Formats: sequence, C-alpha cells, structure tokens
Amino acid sequence: MIRQAIIEDLPEIYRLEKECFEQDAWTEQNFLGALESGLSKIFVYQADKKIVGYAVLTVVFDEAHLDNIAVSSRYRRQGIGRQLILYILRYLENIGINKITLEVRISNTAAINLYKSLGFVIEGVRKKYYEDLEDAYIMWRYDDRK
Repeated sequence: MIRQAIIEDLPEIYRLEKECFEQDAWTEQNFLGALESGLSKIFVYQADKKIVGYAVLTVVFDEAHLDNIAVSSRYRRQGIGRQLILYILRYLENIGINKITLEVRISNTAAINLYKSLGFVIEGVRKKYYEDLEDAYIMWRYDDRK
C-alpha cells in the first residue's frame, strides 16, 4: 500500500534511510523539512505493517524533482521502487505537472535502468555530486500529453 507520510512515520523513514544509504544519507531534519514543506511530499510503501520504501518529491512551479527514493534491502527486486515512481507519476498527472527530474549515481545501473524503463532520459551530468565525489546523471521525464 502506498500513502502519503505523516509525522509519526518519520522514525521509520529515517531508519530505512540509514539502512539504505551509508553515504549521503538525509538527516531526520531533512525529512521533517520535507514533510512540513508546502512544496514537498513523502510517499511511503507499507508491507507487513511496516514502511519498506519511500519517495520524496518536490514540486516547484510546473516541474517536479524526485529528491530521494529508497527500498529496504529485504524488499528489493519486488517492484516496489517502480510502484512508488508510478504512483508519483499519476499524482503529478492529477495535479497537471508533466516534467520530473532526478539525479542518480552513474554507478547505479539498476536505478538507471528502472528510470529509463519509465521514460526518463539522461540529459546531463553533475560532476562530483555526491559526498564521495561520484558524478550523477541528470535524468528527465516529460509527458507530452499535456
């Protein structure tokens, strides 16, 4: 089940963040800021009565940015990341937004392939984007039906 996060979800979201990201992990304050922001939304995927995935989305004017997405290692390769992104794409369609961007580590082949399968294309590189100085691809998806 996918739903919008509430403040009581933050400890579980943060636990998952630390599980998934040794480097570049968001702080609890980052998630609180996103939750309280009028521009951002956090969507969570629940299974077995716990949060096993989440995605953070920010909408500014006529475009969106997928800020963060993670799925518990125990639940990967089950389509949860895909379901979260599809949920976000439907949400954006419902609010009239047809452009979304994200950054992804150039070494994260699995994520890059997922994004490509959902219509994202690589449109640039952010040099030394991550704390360990790895570059990031800048990917965009445009829904031209609007």
